[in-house]
Amino acid sequence: MDTSLLRQNQSAMLKAGLLFACLALTFGIFRSAFGNSTLLLDYATLKQNGFYLWAVLALCVLWIYIKRTDILEDARGATDTKWLLFGAILVGASLGFMYYVAAFLDSLPAILFAIGFVIVAQVTLFFGKASKIPLMLLGLFGIAVGFPVLLESTVATPFARATAILSVSTLQLFGLPVTLDGVTVTVNSLLGSSIAAQVDTRCAGSDSLAIFLAIFGLMLIDRKPQNKALMGLFILGVVGAYLQNFVRLLLLFAAGYYYGANALWAVHDYASYILFPVWFLGFSVIYRKYARKPANSAIERITSTESTPEL
Repeated sequence: MDTSLLRQNQSAMLKAGLLFACLALTFGIFRSAFGNSTLLLDYATLKQNGFYLWAVLALCVLWIYIKRTDILEDARGATDTKWLLFGAILVGASLGFMYYVAAFLDSLPAILFAIGFVIVAQVTLFFGKASKIPLMLLGLFGIAVGFPVLLESTVATPFARATAILSVSTLQLFGLPVTLDGVTVTVNSLLGSSIAAQVDTRCAGSDSLAIFLAIFGLMLIDRKPQNKALMGLFILGVVGAYLQNFVRLLLLFAAGYYYGANALWAVHDYASYILFPVWFLGFSVIYRKYARKPANSAIERITSTESTPEL
């Protein structure tokens, strides 16, 4: 083995050991942030926050595995001064955010992002440019976490109100006895009951839009369409993500009208896990048709690495 390669591997192993030690120390100091982890990870809390967060997180981890060859190759190189400075800034920011989460927040999305932020920041400090892909993935996960909150804090009322009006108007066109008061939809069920449900920003589709933005970013990392097609695909994706959630609202109110409150809430809780994947599968087919195929994409690289025998 080349001695320079051996030294590079030894240096990478030493930095990896220091990285794990620093991470263990960091999470030990901020263990109070995970004091209510059993409550945050129970089924009711997961359903309230949306399982989509875990789907995006799983995709990010998968993407790191797919890109592992590039990441490991960069990790063997020396870390220059610019990356050291950038890593130090990120570490300080991540520790500040972790402190804020531990002291003031009791939010599963915030805790997940804080954990990822700390890990990626310290990877940047020790391994420099090897953190480029993890940094991009952290940003995409941050979009999935922050977009619903941003939407709720800026245009919550108009967004929810417009969606509620559109849903009720459509249902009334089909003759369903539904009424609207603000963002509260009332359904007079065939079973004789009156069901009231409030359309908030998450119910109106902020979660669906957030997960689309995150997955669209992952797709851009691997296969970027030509510039003239990029904006069209983005608009198609945003509109499609909103419309599939709009169909979900129509289905849940129709279920409440025909089958009662239990059916309405069952559709509310689970329909998106069917509708969104079906819609996104169709969008992926369209995206691949217009995306520019790189010379050696991430998917092809992992396939060829695993299928080509060594001589």
